[in-house]
Amino acid sequence: MNRIQKTVQKGFTLIELMIVVAIIGILAAVALPAYQDYTIRAKISEVMLAADGCKTAVAEFLQTNNAFPADADQAGCSTTATKYATGLTVSNTTGRITVTVQGTGSAADALTLMLQPTSDTARTTALATAGTAVAGWSCGTSGTGATLKYFPASCRQAILGGL
Repeated sequence: MNRIQKTVQKGFTLIELMIVVAIIGILAAVALPAYQDYTIRAKISEVMLAADGCKTAVAEFLQTNNAFPADADQAGCSTTATKYATGLTVSNTTGRITVTVQGTGSAADALTLMLQPTSDTARTTALATAGTAVAGWSCGTSGTGATLKYFPASCRQAILGGL
């Protein structure tokens, strides 16, 4: 008797392996830029936290003293530079908080994030006098165009732009 033996293929062919490698390459090419943008936005969230901490201090100073603070120190804000935030200032005429971005390794470095106290809940009118209650805060940035994607969605506008 003559037996015909069947050979069973084991493993993957070279073509199948090349297809898998190509798919992984395409996925990596799409995911890597999105991940880099995500990490930069996470770094800028620290800048937003620095400004948010000062927001309460400025509002409390306005309510207590019925005047704008002379500077960030008088308002009670921390002006200590962090890894991603530096140059926190408070305007003595408008109460605007400005923080400069640093160390993100992106085009957002040296741009500023600004918080402006407003007298309306639509956040479109700056607080004109210190005796007026703070109804909201408008967030803006000095960034334009492609750099806006790094900032929080509520700040991707001109200051006093509302939402």
